[in-house]
Amino acid sequence: MRGIKLGTNFTVFLLFFGVATLEAFQTQNWLKAAFWLAIGIVFLVADNLKKKGE
Repeated sequence: MRGIKLGTNFTVFLLFFGVATLEAFQTQNWLKAAFWLAIGIVFLVADNLKKKGE
């Protein structure tokens, strides 16, 4: 992903990334943390695709 745009979905990505990281360290449930991180990445990619198409 070249030129990541900072938008609303980037904030959502950071929140999901933060939650996933904290949960991974607290519970050591890496699969669940990876799931939430993947959801955050979907928001980030969707934001960049939306802005590219505009």
